[in-house]
Amino acid sequence: MEELNGVTIYWLISIGLLIGYFMELILGKRGMSLTGNLIGGVIGSLVIGIVAIHLNLFGALAYASIGAVAFLFLCNVFNIHPEHREDTKIA
Repeated sequence: MEELNGVTIYWLISIGLLIGYFMELILGKRGMSLTGNLIGGVIGSLVIGIVAIHLNLFGALAYASIGAVAFLFLCNVFNIHPEHREDTKIA
């Protein structure tokens, strides 16, 4: 079982940053900004990872990565901006 120490917190933050960066690459300019994705990834990863560690679940880092993806998905769904296209404008 994993325990909550400095190394685990480092890995949780690293996972959140990595997933936030990948989410920015996938969504581009349609979702949140790079900073928002990075911060959201870290928040999702830390919260779910710490909860998984306190519940003594096996593979807390895997749960943290799933939590970061889910949190960023929800945040980006409500922040999607349609791409600016000239053919959709009505004169």
